[in-house]
Amino acid sequence: MIIKFFTQLILTTALLQFFPADAGELQQHRSFLEQDSSVQSFDLLEAYQVMSFHLPESPNRQQAPINVEPTSLGIVTSAQSTIVVDRASQEVLFEKNIHQPRSIGSITKLMTAFVFLQTQPDLSATAMMTSEDVRLGATLHLPVGETLSIKDLLEASLVGSDNSSTAVLARLSGMTEGDFVARMNETAAEFGMQQTTFADTTGLSSKNVSVVTDLVLLFDHALENELIREITQKSSIAVVGSSGRVYTIQSTDELLGSFIDQPPYDILGAKTGFLPEAGYCLGTIFSHENEGEIIVVVLGSETKEGRFQDAKSLAVWAYETFDW
Repeated sequence: MIIKFFTQLILTTALLQFFPADAGELQQHRSFLEQDSSVQSFDLLEAYQVMSFHLPESPNRQQAPINVEPTSLGIVTSAQSTIVVDRASQEVLFEKNIHQPRSIGSITKLMTAFVFLQTQPDLSATAMMTSEDVRLGATLHLPVGETLSIKDLLEASLVGSDNSSTAVLARLSGMTEGDFVARMNETAAEFGMQQTTFADTTGLSSKNVSVVTDLVLLFDHALENELIREITQKSSIAVVGSSGRVYTIQSTDELLGSFIDQPPYDILGAKTGFLPEAGYCLGTIFSHENEGEIIVVVLGSETKEGRFQDAKSLAVWAYETFDW
């Protein structure tokens, strides 16, 4: 029996060298083995089931960062589902419940902005906010009847997560809302987001569902757009309506301007999300002046502050644990 145990343990260890396991689950297995010296068997299938997910390799895949703190298994997060990925190599550095589909709230707006910009709009043109554009469920930053530039509406959507501004963008695309949502789903498929479904443009629908691995692809592709990247780095904006009134809108991302957004760290872009069904969500691309870029996604954090703490802690942990 002892020989069988060690044989399976060696096989499992060898497999885990190729497939790093979820940090939380590995910690549980390790603690169990350390505390119970009378263990007579080890379930090889169970060990295989906690093996890490790997994102599809791209033709230009670069070398993954090196784990210089192998005893560090990660951190405890309040988020229900999390992932940390090296952007260049697409190597998963940390994971928790990565296959769990969840509502994503206003992270949806990142795809809406991307699809809208694919229509090549004139950002200097103006549009009026109408009563048909009003979407309740969050702060109404801009009043009905106000006229603003399309770029201002785009910034209000991404910085302030303004639902009504987002609805205006979809209307100005020239597509019906149904066609716009269909294009969002088509774009998701083009990105390789196989477990994602969009049902509306704002994120107010709980049927906008994804997994963290898919959202890594969304952030990676959407933030290649220079304008989206530039806008999502703003901690606040001031837009001027045709009435002459100035509207100041604060970013929903409270990490902007914090220590994790100051040298040696930098936030290259981010988007928040919230629904009662989704919990508090956040996706962020971080960089470090001496290291690489990482994509951190947290879904289902317990509180607004919790999502920021989760993302911040995961980023710091990754940069302390891996060497580029």
